[in-house]
Order: sequence, then structure tokens, then C-alpha cells
Amino acid sequence: MSDLIYTVSMPFKRKGKDALKESEFILVLSLDLNWFAPDQAKNILSEAKRRSLIIVEGDLLKPSFDLASVEIPSGFNPGQDIFEIKTIFERTIDRIIVATGIEKRKIISLINKKQEDLLKIVEIDVSAILVALENGVLVDDLIKEEYEALFNPLSSSSEVQ
Repeated sequence: MSDLIYTVSMPFKRKGKDALKESEFILVLSLDLNWFAPDQAKNILSEAKRRSLIIVEGDLLKPSFDLASVEIPSGFNPGQDIFEIKTIFERTIDRIIVATGIEKRKIISLINKKQEDLLKIVEIDVSAILVALENGVLVDDLIKEEYEALFNPLSSSSEVQ
């Protein structure tokens, strides 16, 4: 699993709750764990929402994945690379991992097979999205983003996401 999933899971696990207020989430990451400054913790939350790892219901935040399936490694401490911008391909893989529990190596194998089945006539991002859809993973926002990247190559968010 990715560092972002571990980071997003930690406030819920630390508080022993499956729903938190935004302020609780930020306080755990910044003050309780001392992992980030409050502004950085807000950025983590924004990124988690953008990647559909967090669902907002009223004034509560809930993980979009099964918290029980996430085992945070002992001594885990997120690095600054958590703020790196990921491609559509990487984000699709992360979503498949979260939604299905399939390990990354297997997912990449499935994507490569899909790419071969399609005779490599589509971008690898598209093959990844198709594998996600075949596994019941919600990727509507990534589909839209990939579509825009394909038809607007100059403003391509596919390369830097």
C-alpha cells in the first residue's frame, strides 16, 4: 500500500473511530503524531479527498476503504515524498489496491495483459483504468482527467498528477 493510505488511515486508527471531523483529522497528523505542520496536514486531507480515499458526509470524514484491511507498518513515518504528484497510472493502481486488496505486482501484470490484449493501441493509463473498472473500482474522475489529457495534450494533467 502507499504511504498516503497509511497516513490517511492513522488518524482513524489512533482515535479508534471510523469517522472524524476535519479538525480531528488535522490535529492527529500535526499535533498528536507530529508528522506535518497543520497546513501540510490540510494538504494531505485535500489530496486524500482528490484521490477519493476520503468521503465527506456532512461534517464528518470517512475512509472510502476498509480500515481493518490496512496494517500500518511498525514505526511508519511518512516521508516528504508523500507530497509528490502522481500520474493517472499510479493513482489508478493505488485505487485498485485500496478497493480490492490485490497486490501491486499482480495489478501491473493485469494492466500489461490488458495492454497486450488491446494490441497496445491505447495509452497504458487507459489500460489501467479498464482494469480498475473490471474490478469494480470507481475511477470516473480519472476517466475524465485522462479524456481531457488525450484531447488537450498541452494542458496534460496525465503527465503530472
